[in-house]
Amino acid sequence: MRTFWDFVRAEQQMSIRNRQALFWRYFFPILLMGLLGVVFGHGYGGDFKLAIVRQDEGMVANVLTQAFKNTPGVQVRVPATQQDALRQLKDGDVQGVLVVPAGTQQRFRQGLGTTTLPFYFDNSNLSSAGQVTSITGQVVTAVGDRMSGMTPKLGIAPAGIKTHGFNYLDFLVPGVVALALMQNGVFAVGGRMVFDKQKGVLRRLRATPMPLSSYVTSNVLVQLVSALVQSALILAVGMLAFKVKINGSLLDTAVLAVIGAGCFVSLGFAIAAVSRNIEVAQALMQVVQMPMMFLGGIFFPMNNAPAWIQPVVKAMPLKYLADGLRAIVVDAHGLWWIRWDILILLAFSLVFLTIAVRFFRWE
Repeated sequence: MRTFWDFVRAEQQMSIRNRQALFWRYFFPILLMGLLGVVFGHGYGGDFKLAIVRQDEGMVANVLTQAFKNTPGVQVRVPATQQDALRQLKDGDVQGVLVVPAGTQQRFRQGLGTTTLPFYFDNSNLSSAGQVTSITGQVVTAVGDRMSGMTPKLGIAPAGIKTHGFNYLDFLVPGVVALALMQNGVFAVGGRMVFDKQKGVLRRLRATPMPLSSYVTSNVLVQLVSALVQSALILAVGMLAFKVKINGSLLDTAVLAVIGAGCFVSLGFAIAAVSRNIEVAQALMQVVQMPMMFLGGIFFPMNNAPAWIQPVVKAMPLKYLADGLRAIVVDAHGLWWIRWDILILLAFSLVFLTIAVRFFRWE
């Protein structure tokens, strides 16, 4: 046991002395989060989702619905009732609610001045509120002008309401935590183990009384501690610099971070096991981490991605870690709520460990 803890201390000291590794492990995720936060601020990075409540089924409602469906960057939903639409707005499922009240077609046809339609938006997010209000107003006005050719015209009556809608930084920060855990597990473990194998360190360790399990366990322990430090640091910067609120349990966040880190540490071991040298390992790491970085839902939601790529997205463990972290940090859900994400991460871990054990070589 003493030998094991001596090896843990040695691993930790070597990690701390490697300044390049410290930069990529702790400071690069924060730098990336800061750059994206400054560029995108609190604006919404995806399509504008609009709910149209059709209390009047006349031609005005039909033309408006089709016009919004033909507008690039707008996704249209048609809830059954205004109550359903407002609930979606408060839950962040849509960014605006346009109501076509009963009698709209009759008033428009009679030419009784400008016909205004109630429009509800999230007033807790000023940047996205201005965007969605401007788009909705322009489309409604254009439809009114095209249908009438003169007055009467159509307009909107904006009404801001407080919601729990989508916030890009709330989306980004848990994703950066997941990204950091993935990169740390893949690069720190995989790269280090292949380096030790190529330089003959593992061969010399094999000749010592220390079993392989102690070597592996000490590496895993060091990486899991680093994972907790990474997660705490990124969340702290998000809270202090970008006013991101941690709505869920910090303990649940830590538990999921450890599970996610364990999954990617296992992936790092698997890459190291099948790699003959550091060049092959680096190539495999890039092949693994690049698709997950851009298709794992870290920077932008993947719900609107083409249907053909959705199976690829669902095959990435990073997606489930990022989704689970957002469910805890943003939506204040517990571990039971994300049990399927956890089970999938554990299943991936088992697969990666099986590959690592099957293909492991001392040199």
